[in-house]
Amino acid sequence: MKRVEQKVLKFVDQYKLIDPGDKILVAFSGGPDSVFALNFLKKYSRKFKIELVAVHFNHGLRGEESDTDEKFARDFCESNDIKIEVEKLNVKSFAKKNKLSVEEAARKLRYENLESIAKKLKCNKIVTAHNQSDNTETILMNLFSGTGLAGLSGIPVQRGKIIRPFLCVTKQEIMEALQESGIGFRVDSSNFSNDFKRNFVRNRILPLIREKINPSIDEALFRSARNVESSSLLSEKLLDLPTRKYVTAKNGIVKIKTSLSELFGGKFPGEILKLTLQKYFEHEFGYDDFEKINSLTGKQKGKRVHLSKNLIAYREEKEIRIEEAKATSNRELKIEVGAHVTIGSKTFGVELEKNMNVKWSSDKKIEFISGDNLENSFEIRTWKEGDRFKPLGMKGVKKVSDFLTDEKVPTSERKKQLVMLNRNQIVWVVGLRIDDRFKLNSKTKKVYKLWMN
Repeated sequence: MKRVEQKVLKFVDQYKLIDPGDKILVAFSGGPDSVFALNFLKKYSRKFKIELVAVHFNHGLRGEESDTDEKFARDFCESNDIKIEVEKLNVKSFAKKNKLSVEEAARKLRYENLESIAKKLKCNKIVTAHNQSDNTETILMNLFSGTGLAGLSGIPVQRGKIIRPFLCVTKQEIMEALQESGIGFRVDSSNFSNDFKRNFVRNRILPLIREKINPSIDEALFRSARNVESSSLLSEKLLDLPTRKYVTAKNGIVKIKTSLSELFGGKFPGEILKLTLQKYFEHEFGYDDFEKINSLTGKQKGKRVHLSKNLIAYREEKEIRIEEAKATSNRELKIEVGAHVTIGSKTFGVELEKNMNVKWSSDKKIEFISGDNLENSFEIRTWKEGDRFKPLGMKGVKKVSDFLTDEKVPTSERKKQLVMLNRNQIVWVVGLRIDDRFKLNSKTKKVYKLWMN
């Protein structure tokens, strides 16, 4: 075990991963990797002058086996005088709600909870026990899925608070070290199921590569990954200027000027798209997303594509607009005269102008209409396909969809557009135009004020 430990000590020093006084949160599953990691850090805690806390996540995916893992984790930490936090995660529910695979959901929940627990316990660093073999699997998975420089750089040695001191040793080295020292660990039975993509790579593909091509594939890819990582960091810095010039973000909406694609032969650079989606949506960008976004450059305004992770990209006049997909509702809400309703962050109301005292302004959030022959109850809802009205100042009836196009309402905003109705007729395309048939005239006897704020 001493040789492996020296390897880790040298790696920690090379990358300056641990400093005296660090309080470190260790992700501890009870499997061989995390047992080796926690045992190593405990053994050298005086040398490093660090304080340790472990956290165990019970995913609740394997019933009694998950509970046994939790008990092992508690017992191991108690016998080594290490404080431990245990968190139960409802992975299945989270996966269903966010349309993720169980693997993706578990990973996302773990990292979210690692950050929050570290903050709560005032830990300035987090250790995950990823090893060199994990790095090989990650690179191959990224390669098979289609990836850029960042994907080929594998698992980062450090990202923010998270450090990975054990990326310098292989799974085999860890297993041999534990066996030599007689240290026990838990084995996750799901690791043997090839239904999971990573397990298939680990159990079926990599053994053949090690046997037929390169028995030292882990070390070879790790060296290559570090070289690629350097190139990736340089690429990020070089792309920073065009990204800031052509990409804007506000209120959860990202806009990418189509003129950017013209600089690169008609396609947006994959690295810029990857960095943009990662920064603003924490989105793991894939090749399919790259193709879908770039397909919009040759399409007409109004077209859209669904990306992974519940994102939608829209083709606007001079830009691509990306945002999270939000469910819209055609539920009709009643508004009685003198009352108001709230939808999202906006409030809408109808008032009777008793003295016929109309004060006109250019504010499109306020409109006045003739209340003659109208009921005292209005309705408000999102527009529907086929809705028509007669825009103020026009002679003919127009589809709401065509009107929104003429008004240059962004495609992504159109689906949210509200209309106000009375007696099943649209009286106001909210915030844009009233219906000409309800305008005030010299014979008007009753005036309604329509407003939003």
